[in-house]
Amino acid sequence: MTTNYLHNDLDTHVMKEAVSRSFNFRRADGSSFYAFNLTWSYGHLSISGDMGELMLEHYYAMPTFEKAVHWAADAENQYLLGKSNVREEYDGEKTANFIIQDANSAVIEALNGSKWFGKSRLDGARQIAQKVRKGLLEKEDLEDYDIYFFHRRKGVSTPSACPEFDIPERFWSFSEVWDKWVQIWKVLEGFGHYKKWSDDELKNVLKPSYRREMRDAIIDMCSSEDGAIELFRSFEYLDDYPIMTDYSFTNYRLVSAIRWACQRLISEGVVPEEKAAA
Repeated sequence: MTTNYLHNDLDTHVMKEAVSRSFNFRRADGSSFYAFNLTWSYGHLSISGDMGELMLEHYYAMPTFEKAVHWAADAENQYLLGKSNVREEYDGEKTANFIIQDANSAVIEALNGSKWFGKSRLDGARQIAQKVRKGLLEKEDLEDYDIYFFHRRKGVSTPSACPEFDIPERFWSFSEVWDKWVQIWKVLEGFGHYKKWSDDELKNVLKPSYRREMRDAIIDMCSSEDGAIELFRSFEYLDDYPIMTDYSFTNYRLVSAIRWACQRLISEGVVPEEKAAA
């Protein structure tokens, strides 16, 4: 017995030819390399061919072929993709960059100073050092801005019996600007994941070369969404998981090809240019 998948939902449908326009774009030699068709029908504009397939849907913006071409030609890629049949995907590179930039933010602010209400910049370590070199301040004034210290606390060598007290500050004295790098160190395998907070290797987070190695490990771990979530789950300073998403490179290429084709239709006079408002 044949299953009736339609449940007779289409029995009362009538057939009517739909208005549409379609254009083929290919190289002059007839090659199919990157060849594609751009097709319009009411409320839809689609691309299909050697580059892949993508469809835009916006009934208000594309009631006619001419309006569809002008709308797509003038719009931004990100906006058009939001009107498409594709969705954003996990972006491991952006997620890793967020973690790295977030960890660096306090360090950079301490070195370069911070903006005061978006106007004047409060002095950072570099500005103070410059004033010391010019003789405007004493060398001792720079000590309050020093972030490059990582000293073991005297008399503390074993973990605390209470887990909440077993923290890096129990064993080390260091600037708070390194807090996030310290937390990341404890999470990463190959670094502090299987080590105690008292391990001497922890103070290597002050070294740029060591942080570059940590950065590479972050990028590797964020290559999958599960890896990024595992990383975020271990951070005490995050209230949520800032998983970054974006459209795929292929979809950006496809929507760029739609815009290019629409702009070509206008420049070739297939679609008249819009009249300027009086």
